[in-house]
Parts: sequence; C-alpha cells; structure tokens
Amino acid sequence: MADTISASVTLYVEVLDPQAMWDHAHRRYALAHLDHKIHDEAQPTRLAGELLAEFVAVCGTRKEPDIGDCLRMIFDPGESPPGILIEDSSAEVEGPRS
Repeated sequence: MADTISASVTLYVEVLDPQAMWDHAHRRYALAHLDHKIHDEAQPTRLAGELLAEFVAVCGTRKEPDIGDCLRMIFDPGESPPGILIEDSSAEVEGPRS
C-alpha cells in the first residue's frame, strides 16, 4: 500500500433559502435511514414521524433550521468513498450578509 496523503476539501456556499435547504437535508436523512427502519403496516405514518423527530433533534425545525448541521447533513456523505477515509467534517456559519 502506498503512503497515505492528507488533503482538505473546502466548499463555500451561500444559503439562499434555508427552508429549501432544510427540506433537502431532511430528504437525505430520511432516505439514508429508511433501510435501517422496520416499516409498520398498521401505522404507516409512525415511521415518518419518528424520522422527522430524529432529524429535528439534529438539524432544528424547518422554521428555525440549524444551518451548520443541515449543511453537514447535505455535504458529508457519511460513508467514506472507496480509497478515502473521511476524518472529520464541519460547517461554520458566518452570519447574514447585508
């Protein structure tokens, strides 16, 4: 095996619509977790409510999203791609622009 190489990837984004960003992060979260949940035919809405509650605990509500955690949910793929070990990810929010 070759020597490992350290690298850093930086994205700068401008959040134009926090609710649309929250919706996208929620979809990614739900799709990533559906495979690990058991669907209860007797209570089809239970799973959606459970996933929403788990997501809100991490990323806040749609009305008041946690921008940093939503961005991490969107851009951090979770599982490292082949040949790469993702050591950490972070999102720093600078604040609104005037």
